[in-house]
Amino acid sequence: MVSGAEHIADFLATRCFPRIFLVTGGACAFIVDALGRRDDVDIICFQHEQSAAMAADAVWRVSGKVGVTVVTSGPGATNLLTGIACSFFDSIPTLHITGQVNEQESRIKEFAAVRQAGFQETDIVSMARPITKLAVKVGAVQDLPKALEIALSTALSDRMGPVLLDVPMNVQKELLRD
Repeated sequence: MVSGAEHIADFLATRCFPRIFLVTGGACAFIVDALGRRDDVDIICFQHEQSAAMAADAVWRVSGKVGVTVVTSGPGATNLLTGIACSFFDSIPTLHITGQVNEQESRIKEFAAVRQAGFQETDIVSMARPITKLAVKVGAVQDLPKALEIALSTALSDRMGPVLLDVPMNVQKELLRD
């Protein structure tokens, strides 16, 4: 058994460009840790998420491989949007993975009429949907393998373009059963 974060790292190492562009943060910490334990993936740390998204875009332009970003929730995720828009308008396939607060801390789970319940909780899926081919939140660890496959195939199919997967921390740390 592997955690959701380890499965993401395995998928990225075998199916995407072996350099992952990221900005560390609390909501993506499990993914960053899983990537950091691998010898077959290079982590390139950026100072700003927009730059990471632009680097992922450039990967396709120079190598024909899908570039990947990993960033945290809140402003970390929203900072990707300019780079995602660039990929969308130029039909460049990129994969963006955003960390998200634990589902148990979500304002939706708490049925709260508040701006946010969890730290920097942001509905990045709704914001990214108009400029991506696919933007989804992965709600359970057992949905993660299929979500990654669908995201990558969507990015590469028909008129190519960027995709975004929002992965809550509880999904990142839960064990994926065979």
